[in-house]
Amino acid sequence: MKQTLFTKSAFQTILVIAGTIIFSLLGLLTITRHDNKYITKAVLIQDNLCIIPEKGYCSLVDGWELYPDLLLFPEDFSEKAPSYYSTWAGEYPNLSLFHEDRNPYGTATWRLHLIGSGNVMLYLQEPLCAARVYVDRLCLGETGEVTHDKYSPLIKDTAYSFYLDGEAELIIQTANYTHYYGGIWYVPVIGDADSVSHLIAARMIIYGLLFFSTLTLSLFCIVLWKRKEDGSKAATFYFGLLSLSFAVRICYPFLRLSGVPLVRTLYVIEDAAAVSGIYFSVQIALLLFLPDSLKRLKKALHILSLSVCGIVIIAPLFVFSAVPALVLWYGPFISWYKVIMAFLLISMTVYGAFIGLHHIKIILAAATANGICLFYSVLTIGYYEPFAGAYPEEYGAFCMVIAFAALMVRRSREMTAENIKLNLHLQEEVDEKTEHLQKLLVERGQLITELGHDMKSPLTSLSNMAQIIRLNDIMLDEDTRKRMLHIEEQCDILSERLKSIQEIAAQTSSPVKMESLLLNTFLSDFYRTCRPIIELYGPNFLKNITSRPCRIMANREQLFRALENLLYNAADFTPPEGKITLFLTADEEFAYVTVSDTGCGIPEKDLPNIFSRSYTTRSDKGGQGLGLAITRTIVLEHAGQIDAVSTEGEGTTFTIRLPVL
Repeated sequence: MKQTLFTKSAFQTILVIAGTIIFSLLGLLTITRHDNKYITKAVLIQDNLCIIPEKGYCSLVDGWELYPDLLLFPEDFSEKAPSYYSTWAGEYPNLSLFHEDRNPYGTATWRLHLIGSGNVMLYLQEPLCAARVYVDRLCLGETGEVTHDKYSPLIKDTAYSFYLDGEAELIIQTANYTHYYGGIWYVPVIGDADSVSHLIAARMIIYGLLFFSTLTLSLFCIVLWKRKEDGSKAATFYFGLLSLSFAVRICYPFLRLSGVPLVRTLYVIEDAAAVSGIYFSVQIALLLFLPDSLKRLKKALHILSLSVCGIVIIAPLFVFSAVPALVLWYGPFISWYKVIMAFLLISMTVYGAFIGLHHIKIILAAATANGICLFYSVLTIGYYEPFAGAYPEEYGAFCMVIAFAALMVRRSREMTAENIKLNLHLQEEVDEKTEHLQKLLVERGQLITELGHDMKSPLTSLSNMAQIIRLNDIMLDEDTRKRMLHIEEQCDILSERLKSIQEIAAQTSSPVKMESLLLNTFLSDFYRTCRPIIELYGPNFLKNITSRPCRIMANREQLFRALENLLYNAADFTPPEGKITLFLTADEEFAYVTVSDTGCGIPEKDLPNIFSRSYTTRSDKGGQGLGLAITRTIVLEHAGQIDAVSTEGEGTTFTIRLPVL
């Protein structure tokens, strides 16, 4: 069975890899054919004249004259010019091949002959790292300062408009003492103003979509950026950083268009973001696809990835200025490192696919596409450059971001489904336990009621016998008569306590059944019912009920009992000339039921304990301290709260707060 599953996984893995390779190559060949400066280039005729179309645009690839280490002005070509190198844009990444010490830095002049007619626009993309442009002895503009003693780098995409009437001479002076690429590395574009403007706009739209989509994903993961030992949490953390690193890397066209300074720092950030994206991708793969037993491999890859991240930061900022010859190896090193890590990522996902991990196929497809794109980018350096679209390497990295986003979504859906399932089981278990507890409460209440009933008969008999003996004066001395009277009193106390126990048992033996209750009407009925009884005590019983409808969820009998306890308690402590008032007020969330009296009040030291069971301030033997405790229990069952405020000698106010519907 295991062999069958392994064979099936191997077949699916091979199918995914083969299909991804085919689709990736088809896509790359398509964009190479239709969005490539090296194909849609200006036609070169005899005498190295580039024909500029009247409509549309083309790239200035061929026909360049390169004068290394020279800053030549248009008047320098009126006489015999120095010797030059015939080249094409993108052939020389820097000037290292023209120096014996392999120093990549220096100045250069690039010259090209144009032929055409009408208004045209020249789009100069990222001249490295300072440039000045001339057309027929007219200086169109400059970025930075190319003079060696005043060198000031500035990377900026620029567009120059000028008029062509026959032949013209395009001269671009460049200077680079900053970056490992230099000169005319990116192919200029020329054409009519509308076509070039639309081209620039299309490029900004494509990069804007890539940038904002990944930035949104990274911001979405901010709330989950707490790295835990749990692998899924760490994977989410690394995915957020992967998205953020890609967003930082892909925003460079906007920075180039605006001409942000700090050239060396910006390129360092761009390279660091690219290799950091590889590092985060590898870390996610290590967490999700490789077992914990391969700790040494994980540690080695971790150290390697971090080391390269450190190299791309330290080398351009501190090393190249001291040892410029190292620049010659830096670009190829970074390119081939990306290719190697891409295929390592493919290997890890292939391993995960073979062992049957869930949702691995989409990561495998993205990793394969990323590897193909990286390899294609390395092989086509100097042969492929897009007009409006992104580079293959950037498409590959975006595929990784989208694939990991899909993986995180699927994992989140699985976790959500599992949580729902667990909650359903938990709810079933809670319902079962609740039903069991309710049965126990009912049985306990019935048992207490039966025990109270059984104890009442012998207690009554004992009290009656003591009373008969005392009343009939059967050979009793004074001391014995007092003892018999004490027995009767204690029997009465026990009888009252048995009655309270039965009341509490009846209250807790079954769950309270709630219903929707209009509190205004309920309190009016309560007032009419209780007023005659209260006024027999002597105090006046008044009401002040708001007209604002207050509907609550309540048990009518229990709430009536709670208010009755408060009302009779107030009547016991209010003199006949006093008054008791029933209030109802409300706000948006709560209804407030208040019972206020003008009685003797409660001492401050007793106020914190009045809701405790068996606590009473009555001096007579009739009080058992259960009325307020039962009232508080009923209020809590209604999700409410009860408070008391009292001033000794002036009266007491009890306030019940209940949530309104």
